[in-house]
Amino acid sequence: MNGSCDQGDSALVRTLTGDIFNPVHLDETTFAIAQFACCLVGIPLNLSIAITLIRHRRLRKKPRNIFLLGIILSNLSFFIPAVIKLTYWGFYPVESLCRVYVALVGVPQGLLSLNMFLAVADRYLAINHPLLHRKKMTVRFASIVIILSSISTVFFLKFVYIVGLAPLRCEVWLVHAKIILMILTLLFLSCATLHLVVYRQTKILLGTIFPSTNDAAGQRNGNQMECIELAVIGNESLNERVSTPITNDECSSIRTSMSIHVNRRKLSQIDLETTRTLISGLTSLFITTLPPMIFVSSFLACRLVSQSDCSHFNWLAPYMIELGLINVVCSPLIILIRNKDLRTAL
Repeated sequence: MNGSCDQGDSALVRTLTGDIFNPVHLDETTFAIAQFACCLVGIPLNLSIAITLIRHRRLRKKPRNIFLLGIILSNLSFFIPAVIKLTYWGFYPVESLCRVYVALVGVPQGLLSLNMFLAVADRYLAINHPLLHRKKMTVRFASIVIILSSISTVFFLKFVYIVGLAPLRCEVWLVHAKIILMILTLLFLSCATLHLVVYRQTKILLGTIFPSTNDAAGQRNGNQMECIELAVIGNESLNERVSTPITNDECSSIRTSMSIHVNRRKLSQIDLETTRTLISGLTSLFITTLPPMIFVSSFLACRLVSQSDCSHFNWLAPYMIELGLINVVCSPLIILIRNKDLRTAL
């Protein structure tokens, strides 16, 4: 092991002077103040939402709120490296604190991307397999999925340290950076793709409920309430479901799997809300995960092409990694604005 470590010294990130790069070191007071401000606002905000979701039985009995809780806890994980960095910079610059920071780098981004993926996957199942989702997706099952998948993600992110491929010291190993890049890229692409799929499926479902806004047979003064039959048969795909506008008298006599009364103005609100969900989800994903991915990819590409240490990239590292703090401060506010039940309980 010592021989492999000595041989792997060239696989460490170094400064312009040739010294080993210290990942927890802060050079700018302005950046430290900005981090402190984010922590001062973001920690109480996310913590209050998490406590509200846990304490109120009406909220925690819904599986979708369990996935929301996973996202909020992932938000809180962003503040742990930030607090460690501020502590190291301010008054306790010790090796052990730097090791803890190295052990946590990349974990918040991975956990947030994972929990966002699970939350969107839950919505995908609810749209495409509503009966199965209602039967199988319980609070306990959602909790188990979140816990097991989070543990697995952390294990793979820190695989090099857990199995002893590299020593955990106050330094950055390139193999560790490559593993983090691969996992974050996989989670990012999966989550972004699923966001788009759910958006498309939601639009298809809305179009199936209301095939044509100009259909006079099913309208009365533009605000006609329509009874929609959604036939859900086995594992039938969303595109094959039948949606037929019928009269109110017929509605009470027909045995259907599901009946929905929707106002056309309400339909426009649902459509707008679907678009907002897509935009907010992708924006959060782009802010937290994409900058570190671009930075690490550029750094590794520079080393591969120029055959040098590419130390001039080092000053960008804290900005790219900690950029997610902006999102974890803003996203809870968006959640509160859009979630009336949570806002009322809070």
